[in-house]
Amino acid sequence: MSTTRIPPHLAEPKLVYATQDASEAYITAVARGFHGDYTADHWELETKVFEWDRTFGFTVEDRWISTCGAFSRTMTVPGGAVPVAAVTIVTVAPSYRRRGLLNQMMRHQLEDVQNRGIEPVALLWASESLIYGRYGYGHATPRLQISGLTRSTSFRPSVTLGSGSTDEVTREEYVTAAAGLRDELLAQRPGSLNRTADWWNVNLYDPEAWRKGASALRFALHFGASGQVDGYASFRVGGDSDDDQLPGRQVVVGEVDAATPDAYAGLWRYLLDLDLVRSFRQYVAPLDEPLRHLVDDQRAIKSEILDGTYARLVDLPSALEARGYSRDVDTVIEVHDALLPANAGTFRLQTGSDGASVTRSTASPDLSLDTRELGASYLGGTSLESLHRAGLVQEHRPGAVTALAAALHWPIAPFCADFF
Repeated sequence: MSTTRIPPHLAEPKLVYATQDASEAYITAVARGFHGDYTADHWELETKVFEWDRTFGFTVEDRWISTCGAFSRTMTVPGGAVPVAAVTIVTVAPSYRRRGLLNQMMRHQLEDVQNRGIEPVALLWASESLIYGRYGYGHATPRLQISGLTRSTSFRPSVTLGSGSTDEVTREEYVTAAAGLRDELLAQRPGSLNRTADWWNVNLYDPEAWRKGASALRFALHFGASGQVDGYASFRVGGDSDDDQLPGRQVVVGEVDAATPDAYAGLWRYLLDLDLVRSFRQYVAPLDEPLRHLVDDQRAIKSEILDGTYARLVDLPSALEARGYSRDVDTVIEVHDALLPANAGTFRLQTGSDGASVTRSTASPDLSLDTRELGASYLGGTSLESLHRAGLVQEHRPGAVTALAAALHWPIAPFCADFF
């Protein structure tokens, strides 16, 4: 029996950019790549943030067999912020794997980001963590998943809740208040991304099919003593947990942030004291989550470290000059970058009270590393010293790794709460 379709082994895929006018076929391929189905309602919000001049893939006879894209976002870095290319929707159809399509897309995208000259850093969430290291992405923002029994989470006697209060609010009230407060707090947390109105809509998209029997998203605001909003939280309540260690109804906590310790503690106390709830879980929390220090019983909070976003330096000098440093350092580093030759070579990094400068150098390097390791340590969340002990950073001058690791370290752990 004959067919008009070209068999994959005889096809010659072509790299093509997508267009908004023909978006349905492209997004159908994206959904299929993640083993889902295209539904117009689900993708309506996503397509509002798509940037079609950054959205491409390979086609065979006008059929998309791979996809790749990026969003233009701004990321907080230690002491500042940088534009980033937020890489997304990377898929390859099963029949076309082992053909080098992913390699070509990733190289094309990195070269495109570099040629734009706007974003010194690329960022992504990895659906499979073993893939992207080969393209220079290093794990930069670890995250915690925390859980526990609510009856075991009494706070230490020294914890104060202040004279404010917490109340449940509508989605509209929440976004109006939380968006402004989040913008004020954004500069404090390396790794976090700016969030426009469209990105707030994407972040809070809550179809019933995703709830797994739990309630719709609910929202709470904390009000300070004078009535001003100084904290916010999102959550949902599910039925009986399927975890034998966490029986009973469960509150699943989304975002929690606040301008003061009292507001932060007040929000958590509200969430943990909900009637009929016996356990809690938060899937995305920073490594330095304060809740673990608020509770009287340290064993009440179960923590699991998971991977978060992966960072890739695209313009090494600009990226290193954009961030602040915890101590002054003057060092020469040799960087290996197989995909972006402009990033490879020997550079002198000098930091001081007036900022950082990065220049090409002919001096002997104090240390050598791959761009992957530099990306991992860029936000201060992965210790360069730890990478050195793992044999991934080579030290040529005694003390060079320790000095640079101390400079890269930041007192607030990097964290990204936005999936993209």
